[in-house]
Amino acid sequence: MASKLTLAALLAVALIILSIVNLSDASALSLKELYAKRAVATFNALQSHYYISNLNLYEGSTCGKYSCLWTYSQILSALTYLSLIPGLSNFTSLFNQYYMSLSYYSNPLNPSSGYESAVTPPIGPGGDTYYDDNEWVTLALIRMYLVTNNTRYLKRAEELFNFIVSGWSTNESLKCPGGIYWRVGDLSRNTCSNSPAAEVAVELYMVTGNPSYLKWAIRILNWVNECLRSPSGLYYDHINPDGTIDETIWSYNQGTTAAAAALIYEATHNESYLILAEETAYASLSYFSQGAIYSQPPEFNAIYFRSLEKVIEVSGNSTLSKMYWNLLLTYVNNTWVTYRDPETGLITMGQPLSSINPDDVEIWTAAMVQLYSIIAGSQQPITFKAVGITKPARTQWPTLVIAITAAAVAVVIAYTVLRVKRND
Repeated sequence: MASKLTLAALLAVALIILSIVNLSDASALSLKELYAKRAVATFNALQSHYYISNLNLYEGSTCGKYSCLWTYSQILSALTYLSLIPGLSNFTSLFNQYYMSLSYYSNPLNPSSGYESAVTPPIGPGGDTYYDDNEWVTLALIRMYLVTNNTRYLKRAEELFNFIVSGWSTNESLKCPGGIYWRVGDLSRNTCSNSPAAEVAVELYMVTGNPSYLKWAIRILNWVNECLRSPSGLYYDHINPDGTIDETIWSYNQGTTAAAAALIYEATHNESYLILAEETAYASLSYFSQGAIYSQPPEFNAIYFRSLEKVIEVSGNSTLSKMYWNLLLTYVNNTWVTYRDPETGLITMGQPLSSINPDDVEIWTAAMVQLYSIIAGSQQPITFKAVGITKPARTQWPTLVIAITAAAVAVVIAYTVLRVKRND
């Protein structure tokens, strides 16, 4: 009798274990569902507050009546990542109108060149032309092409790349010659104007097979690695015309550099680039996991995480994957709880909406749409420590009830076994 009861107790314990495993799987599935809903809700909040439908532009302040190109590029990126969520491919229907509205930022005298930082005349003031702004746009255009196979987006991406590399410095008198300038007419050479350019170049190579793109990717990344890498393996912000270096560590600079290295490895199978990608990813995840991630603007973090996703995908490194998902999920959860305005659904970083520049709210909100979409659309296993992560309870309850019931049964059986043994 006791042996039968002991077996039953063991079966009950096994049921508990299976329930816990199922609970973990349900959490992973519900996590993607949760963030798909958050991505759509947050994008809708952005549209309802700042979208100008007749122009397909957004309200602005920093760059005049309409948002800066930097802001618009991140909204465009948010749209592309939304379209990659299973069941949300309908967002691709918006691609063309957003593509057409990029023309509002075109140079009136040379529409095929790079976009200006502000909407140009007659409806805007125009502004400086930044190479990095055009790189963010180009990366979005490549994703739009990959999703739709519309060669119009690819053609424009190639045109913009030709503009981007026209910013390569040929001034041999500068310290660490080479590198792409930050903006037209400026001699500062930044990580943010070079690493994304390398990323663009290798992605264009992988799409077109044109070897000149791969040569540019390697050339640009090698320059960044030689001139702006710190002893810690992180990357400084920029090198000034006088040769001094701004040693600020920004998250997006680490991500784009690692992504460019990983993609070059994927294209060439040269192990040195995989090593560089993994070293950069590990150094930055270690650095930002100590709390420094919250000192970075959300738009920088969006670029950082979406770039590191490429590294994780290419490398298959399980240690990096765990570090990545732990940091990303903790960050987005804390941002949702702490920095989202529950009344509007916008990301306001804890400030009253009325006191914030529209460009800031728009780019912060677009950044989080990107991150929610990355989680919801991830094709990779999501590995993380559940501490501090908010997950929806509705999909967990059936499994949780089973686990609790099994535990109760196990307790009753164990108690019965003890009584039987005493009677024996």
